[in-house]
Amino acid sequence: MLGFNIILDRAKQGNQQSLMRLYDLCCDAVFNASYRIVLNAQDAEEITQDAVLKAFANLNSFKGSERDFTALVKTIAINRSIDLFRRHSKEPFYEEIDNTADQIEDDDTDFEDFPIEKIKEALNNLPDGYRLTITLRLIDGLEFATIAEKMGIKESTVRSQYARGLEKLRSTVISSEGEAAVEKSQTIE
Repeated sequence: MLGFNIILDRAKQGNQQSLMRLYDLCCDAVFNASYRIVLNAQDAEEITQDAVLKAFANLNSFKGSERDFTALVKTIAINRSIDLFRRHSKEPFYEEIDNTADQIEDDDTDFEDFPIEKIKEALNNLPDGYRLTITLRLIDGLEFATIAEKMGIKESTVRSQYARGLEKLRSTVISSEGEAAVEKSQTIE
């Protein structure tokens, strides 16, 4: 198997097979990042394609690792996903909240004890502001300041949305687990 630097060099020379290998290296991560924002597979696919093509257009100036390349394409896709989401959103998805939000830090909520499907379902059912903030922070690893900049809102609003979203996510997951336990005990009886 060829190393990333060889694939990159060949892709810079226009080798179609190497370009496809670069695409294959990053497409799943990029698609998933986009899908978590737009919640539409067709839009996420289109955004993935656009992000990869944009990265390919600037490939000659790229210097970095496989991880750096994936991060670059993912960043392009996240930005395009947020733009698309904003264009399609009928209502503002962030409410301005300005209390002690600047003091909010990451919560060490441990969701490992819950089934991933329950967490995904609960996350997708959160209000858009909560869902996007949690997705961008927890899954994509963006800093609060970066999220605020990308969304065009105050950092304190991002922190508040994040904290409230985590609390709502936690309570939804816990209550759905409680309901599942009750249903299970009723079927056993």
